Amino acid sequence: MEINKYIDYIQAPSDSFEEYLRKAKELNVRAIFANQFNLQFAREYLKDTDIIIAASCDFPFGKATLPGNLADVKALCEMGFKEIDYVLNQYAVENRNYDYIAKQMTEIARVCRSYGVTDKCIVETGKLDGDKDALIKICQIANEAKPTFLKTTTGRSVRGVSLEDIQVMRANLDKDIKIKGAGGIKTYAFAKELIDAGANALGASAAIDIVEQSKNA
Repeated sequence: MEINKYIDYIQAPSDSFEEYLRKAKELNVRAIFANQFNLQFAREYLKDTDIIIAASCDFPFGKATLPGNLADVKALCEMGFKEIDYVLNQYAVENRNYDYIAKQMTEIARVCRSYGVTDKCIVETGKLDGDKDALIKICQIANEAKPTFLKTTTGRSVRGVSLEDIQVMRANLDKDIKIKGAGGIKTYAFAKELIDAGANALGASAAIDIVEQSKNA
């Protein structure tokens, strides 16, 4: 298993953007994150690699309106980002407003598809308070809306990914919808456990440790 190619590498606060890109390039990770101001620098730095340059939208709070989401997503697509991780409206998640969730997920997926961009929809599973039925319902909505990925968490809220998150999502999502786990992934053992359960990508700042541990596994 090439664990590095599962990792969407998160920049450590102590690293400059160039240091972050250097480490990402050495590790040959799946993806990195940039913004409108450093996108061109990232493109030049990574031009001889297959590392994806991704962006985030309404991250990590999920407070924007749907029109705001759509305007931001369209702008990021037009800038040339290949993937966008966006946060479901957290008021809708916490209050189980499934109609809003369905509309948000469907419309953002439609915009991203029109640009050939991968959309990764973040649920923030910790906000469901262990409500498995709610997560199943969101998976069922995703089966209709067809985001490229359903993602567990931002890693900036009540908790990170759990093994149960991935298990429930994989059991209830159509096979063509991928899963991204994120938040609190510090070891190769946990990363492999999540992949074995059905995760297709992992958001992690501990990429160096995970890759190093994989060499001795």
